[in-house]
Amino acid sequence: MHFTFAAASALALSFLSTGVTAAVAPRQIVESQHGTTVQPASGSTLTPGAAFSFSYTNENLCHSGYTPISVYLSTSAPTSSDVTTSGGLADGSFVYHFGDYLIANFGLPTKETPPPSTLTFPTVNSAADGQTLYFSVVETYRDCPGGIPLEYGLETTTVVYA
Repeated sequence: MHFTFAAASALALSFLSTGVTAAVAPRQIVESQHGTTVQPASGSTLTPGAAFSFSYTNENLCHSGYTPISVYLSTSAPTSSDVTTSGGLADGSFVYHFGDYLIANFGLPTKETPPPSTLTFPTVNSAADGQTLYFSVVETYRDCPGGIPLEYGLETTTVVYA
């Protein structure tokens, strides 16, 4: 069977006029490998309004010059399905976003906003004293081989609300 240009064009216009569009879902990969939150240590008791030490050792899975991270606090442990295609946690899966930071690797100069050495713990109205909360870091892996534009790592540490 031979299609002429006119027939192919008519078929394409017919398809487009039906309002049917082919949706391509963004590809998202959350790796099991991730960096480590050194501070706050798992089980640390944190007080609203108080500064606490923050230190994160990134995985840098794809050996990028710079590694973006996003830091969150949640009342339940986030899962890989909570990680968005933009490298954060989905709205509703966290109660506080500490910020987005950029880690310089291989001794490269600092760019944009590097992770601070301290953060301030927020007041969480839905949390009670002694409640376990989840301090999470989403790490973005850029420049991965195989044509995958971005991959993510999700690391979660428990902290106690005081």
